[in-house]
Amino acid sequence: MIACVARMVAAGLMAGLVAGCATAPVRDFQARQDWARAIIGNWSNFSRLSADNLMERYGLPDRIESGRLLWHGRGPWKRIEVWDVMPFYGSDLGPDNLEQTISYPAASSKRKELAAFSKKLRVSKDGTELSARSTGEERNFLALNLADEIVRGLKEPVGARRFYDLTIQLAAAGRSSRYMQGLLFMPGPAQR
Repeated sequence: MIACVARMVAAGLMAGLVAGCATAPVRDFQARQDWARAIIGNWSNFSRLSADNLMERYGLPDRIESGRLLWHGRGPWKRIEVWDVMPFYGSDLGPDNLEQTISYPAASSKRKELAAFSKKLRVSKDGTELSARSTGEERNFLALNLADEIVRGLKEPVGARRFYDLTIQLAAAGRSSRYMQGLLFMPGPAQR
């Protein structure tokens, strides 16, 4: 009986150590790369591909967790987060697992319009950040570019939503849009 309890306590301690290591900082480049690869090796194919693409473009993440990778201050982004999610049944397209955030002053008077345009946009509580969440960076660029046009009064939410849907359809047919290739405006300064 005592041996059984001792084994259970040891197993609990080991599980705690492993769980604690999931977010432990790894400073050596090769060790960080190996750790990131090991973590995403257990992810769904959809999420692993997303993470691989982001690591190729932005380098190793600043934070590595068992179900999430996080980058700070890369490219135009204040923050990039990718999560492990399961793809939709019978599809290569998964649920929204990529959130990208910019420094962007969004007046409280515009927040309802942004919410009417897309539920995938999020304004921070203090109104200094704007985030888009989707299945890929191109869609996030599109959503944020249209959000900027809404804030500046160039588009109404309904028109922006139609433009978004049409642009996604054209992209699926192989036609590119500058709205999906990068930000068409300068985000605010990256404040941490």
